[in-house]
Amino acid sequence: MSLSQWSFMDRAAQESVNFRAAAVEMCQWLLACLRAQYWSYQESHWQIQGWTFYGDHLLFARLYESVQEQVDALAEKMVAMYGEEAVDGLDLGAKFEAWIRRWNGVDCLHKRGLLSEQDFQATCKKVYDFLKGSGELTLGMDDFLMATANEHETNEYLLRQVLRVEESAKQAAVDWAALSNKG
Repeated sequence: MSLSQWSFMDRAAQESVNFRAAAVEMCQWLLACLRAQYWSYQESHWQIQGWTFYGDHLLFARLYESVQEQVDALAEKMVAMYGEEAVDGLDLGAKFEAWIRRWNGVDCLHKRGLLSEQDFQATCKKVYDFLKGSGELTLGMDDFLMATANEHETNEYLLRQVLRVEESAKQAAVDWAALSNKG
């Protein structure tokens, strides 16, 4: 399966007469996204360098630690709703790899994190809409998806703030160089 234009979600929703199987597939993509975010954020925590190292190191720690709890909560909900086969390692591993490959094309660790957050939000919305439309959305899953989406909006905000500071610093350096060349 490919991540291109969310075709995996659309295909699961359109081709399956079995809404339960499609719901499992979609939840697996969301769980794999969270697992991949955990790995990506922890990897960024280890790899970050530069003059903002300490702050960025703490930011990525905060991000991967928060996602770890979400992975566990979603997996437990999936087992409760669909059975233990819903968290099958082979199914999830392939989906996990697809997310990692998608994000690894981005060199800047902050931009990589931002892309993962945008992907999470889009996936979460598709899962929510599908579960609600198919009658598979429980009150607990509704609450989990909403609360988790809210937490990821905060993650997106934090990453955007870092990128704004970096852009401001780059612009200041360009302005300074231009002023220095005039003198």
